[in-house]
Formats: sequence, C-alpha cells, structure tokens
Amino acid sequence: MTPIPDDDLARQYPDIRRIREMVGTYEIDIRDVEVPLRIRIIRTGDQYVGIANLAVREKGANDYYRDTGKYPSKEAALQGAVAGFFLHLSPGASIREIKDQGK
Repeated sequence: MTPIPDDDLARQYPDIRRIREMVGTYEIDIRDVEVPLRIRIIRTGDQYVGIANLAVREKGANDYYRDTGKYPSKEAALQGAVAGFFLHLSPGASIREIKDQGK
C-alpha cells in the first residue's frame, strides 16, 4: 500500500493536527434569496464535508441550522448541505450569511 501524502506530512511534521483538502466550491442561486448559497467541499481523511455560507432558522426556532454531516463522497456532501438548507427554508424562515465558512 502506498501512503497518501497527508500521512507523510503528518509523520514528518508532528505539530500538524489535521490536513484537509479543499475539493471545490459550488455556488447556487436560489429564488428570493439575495446571496448565493455557496457550498465549500473539504476532504478530511476519507470523509467529505459540505460547508454552507448560509444558515437557516425556521420560524419559531431558537437557532440557525446548517448541515455538518460527514459523507463518503464529495457528491454526497454537496447533496447533504443543499438538502439541509432546503429542509429548513420555509415561509417565515430567516437566513444568516456566515462569512467564515470554516466555522
């Protein structure tokens, strides 16, 4: 088995805590939403995460929501992040833009 470069770097530099690959960014224009939904896909090890720039708070909810699940592929991470957004986007919902998508 050939080691992946992430493992080599972590062994060579013990202060490295985590390496994430920035796979890509998707921008989605949504009707009646002023700011495009941007989903940044990152890979950590063998899992992918889709990080959205928009969080949604349903009417009556206490807090904003965005998907934070880990998925086996970049396509699944994109699907999860988009589905999480639309799941909570209902009449009366509010949207908050998150400038630092890594948080």
